[in-house]
Amino acid sequence: MFSPPQRFQVITTTLALALLFAACSRKEQKPTDLVTFPLKGVIVEIDSTAGKLVVAHEEIPDYMMAMTMPFRIKEKNLFPGLNVGDSIAATLAVSRTESWLETITVIGKGEVPDPELIRGKMLSRVFKTGDTLPDETYLNQDGKKVKLSSFRGKAIALTFIYTRCPLPDFCIRMSNHFASLQKILLADRSVAGKWQLLTISFDPKFDSPKVLKEYGRSYRAEFSSWDFLTDTDSTGKAIMKLADGFGLTYENDEGGLISHNLRTVVLDKEGKLLKVFLGNEWTPAEIADELKLAIK
Repeated sequence: MFSPPQRFQVITTTLALALLFAACSRKEQKPTDLVTFPLKGVIVEIDSTAGKLVVAHEEIPDYMMAMTMPFRIKEKNLFPGLNVGDSIAATLAVSRTESWLETITVIGKGEVPDPELIRGKMLSRVFKTGDTLPDETYLNQDGKKVKLSSFRGKAIALTFIYTRCPLPDFCIRMSNHFASLQKILLADRSVAGKWQLLTISFDPKFDSPKVLKEYGRSYRAEFSSWDFLTDTDSTGKAIMKLADGFGLTYENDEGGLISHNLRTVVLDKEGKLLKVFLGNEWTPAEIADELKLAIK
């Protein structure tokens, strides 16, 4: 068994191992490498325009615990005949950079699932543009206590991850994008010292400062302008308070996996909310532009 620091240094030679340690590797990856898994579940939500299907799926042995999550559908001709509540059998395809469902077959008709049961309780508060966010205390990768107000005077981009996330188009994409974003901003001397990137883990029980430090190194982070934060409390109360306001949902599953959605946020120099990016389809250039506008 590898210790957390060793996990980030392992360079795998097979795709199966690469997927297991995907969140830890920054080696150049080939998008054509592919593995597939059989998937069964119940359709919770259909968005054919965006090419997405939300499925409450069964456990995928040796890969992912049962959870509810959105999946990309590349072929639009797979949507006709699908309805919320249908039980389906499909193939989950996972490459080095993305994942999607294919060969979807309806194997049963059922009742429409209750969205409240699937998605959990309603949010007590949703942050709006111009809001100042809760100024909770976090620990960064060096074990130093910081708050959002610690970065006052700088425009901030923050996103949420957990280091053991196995899917290439979820947490891994967020971290890859932030690595690219940092390169873009570091290359622009006109904004030097005027911005900060924050990656916040919603897995404080595992993602200690030491683990986050190694994780950040695996993405070649410059820690002077990119902090990796975890909660001071293993229950994650501070992170939960922040996540709820953005509609970020996450739920622990067995085996250390977490079912979650994605949120990326831009704050102005006063710490007020400027923009929330949903999902994973934003680009580093888009966030860079938002930060530069915030700085000006």
